[in-house]
Amino acid sequence: MTKLLFDALTPKQARIAAVLHLEGAKRGVEIVITCREYMHVGDMLRLYGVPHRCIGKYGVSLYEKLVFGLERQRELADIGAGVDAMLGFPSPDAARVIFGLGKPLIILNDTPHAAHVNRLVIPLSEVLISPAAVPEEAWRGYCPKKIVFFNGVFEYMWVSRFVPDAEAVRRLGLSPGTYVVFRPEEAHAAYYKWSYAEVRMRLIKELKEMGYVVVNVPRYPDQVIEGVVNITEAVDHLQLAYFSAGVITGGASMATEAALLGVPALSYFPGSYYVDKYLVEMGAPLYRCKELDSCLKAVRVMLQTGKTAPPKLEDPTQLILKVAEEVLSA
Repeated sequence: MTKLLFDALTPKQARIAAVLHLEGAKRGVEIVITCREYMHVGDMLRLYGVPHRCIGKYGVSLYEKLVFGLERQRELADIGAGVDAMLGFPSPDAARVIFGLGKPLIILNDTPHAAHVNRLVIPLSEVLISPAAVPEEAWRGYCPKKIVFFNGVFEYMWVSRFVPDAEAVRRLGLSPGTYVVFRPEEAHAAYYKWSYAEVRMRLIKELKEMGYVVVNVPRYPDQVIEGVVNITEAVDHLQLAYFSAGVITGGASMATEAALLGVPALSYFPGSYYVDKYLVEMGAPLYRCKELDSCLKAVRVMLQTGKTAPPKLEDPTQLILKVAEEVLSA
């Protein structure tokens, strides 16, 4: 059986790893999943019931990122010795190990703005798999050997398999349609250079004044907020989003997930996401803002929109597995 290492570093990557593990087993491909100590990642893998091993933790400062990464590499080396290749989003730790063992890397990515990890990983890869919404020139600076595009987004891999269950939110003491899901910005990421704490807190105040319960899904312990419902342990974010009045995030994944479910969603990430324009063109109720006034206006508009019919896109799951098999058989 072919064995591929997937080092899942975020909840989004955990979902991708889980779907690939379940689907890969049907075609004789084993996805060996590792992760690190980071809010919601291990919880997400447990929700899917897939085997995984969490190694090390997330570093906040540059020094911690370096040292914790080196410590993870030593443990990952033992796992890497037993696989055929790496498959997954850019993980500098896993990439260093697999490259050092002389094995191929197959990289998935939709965030060309994450320059630090992209510069470290993409040049080492045999192939990069990307949504067609991201133009080829956005990747050229990272010198990929080959790019394979698909007409969709990675989030569709699990959103298209979603089955709603209202009891999942009622067990949290929430009533469908009465709350808004809030996901803070990726404040400690190496590429994140902005300060949006003021925007975050003003948006939460606005939501509460509008009569909504705010359900906060923090990325880090310092993003837990008083006076709201804080979700710090395992829950299915798709259930939260589906039964909410809307989703607001300082990143992209949860907004994309919600919009793919037909739930109005807003991202206040100050950079640009190529997939946003594509999703809007496909009819997804996705909004963007960068400054406080525009964000407050966008919140009011999105919450008046209500649910829409979800768009239908290409599921890249089988393509990803097929490309990995082709790399290993070359």
